[in-house]
Amino acid sequence: MPDEWLIKDVRGVLERVERVGLGFRAENPRLLIVIFYDLYCPGCALLEDEVGDYLVELYRSGKASLYFVDYPVHRGVERLHAAFRCIYRRDPMVFLETMKRHYEAYLSGKLKGEEALIDANNDCINEELQRVMEAKSVAKELGAPGTPTIIIGNLIKNIGQGMFGYPGAMKLMKLIEDMYIY
Repeated sequence: MPDEWLIKDVRGVLERVERVGLGFRAENPRLLIVIFYDLYCPGCALLEDEVGDYLVELYRSGKASLYFVDYPVHRGVERLHAAFRCIYRRDPMVFLETMKRHYEAYLSGKLKGEEALIDANNDCINEELQRVMEAKSVAKELGAPGTPTIIIGNLIKNIGQGMFGYPGAMKLMKLIEDMYIY
């Protein structure tokens, strides 16, 4: 599969990720942005560091619904993903802040991901582990080759683009802008 590909049914993608993704749904969004992520993924960390606030602003302004879909590709990260889902269940905005701090620590070489595990109770983690694996299955079914995989779609035109890897802030923002005005 190429690094970029056409998605012909963005609304179908939305139906799939709504079941398993950690969503920030705008009221009447024009765009759908889906990020398949791994908490130990360097490209995911760069994406969050460089454009995380921009993506959240698209959601807050009502322009886009934003979904984070667990796609743990690094061995042993599943419980950490489950703990982050527990944080999302308690407060989605705290999830965003926790993810930002996690990736900042990852990029600086000071990662202590177990902090999220301490904050979540085992019942929640065990419950969410199943959802992490369901999300991983959906990622594979939708053709995500790895992390990060990003889908940007125009919900009105029902068309979008998928891309594997983080292309950098300027290219990603241009693609989002182009898809918005398309």
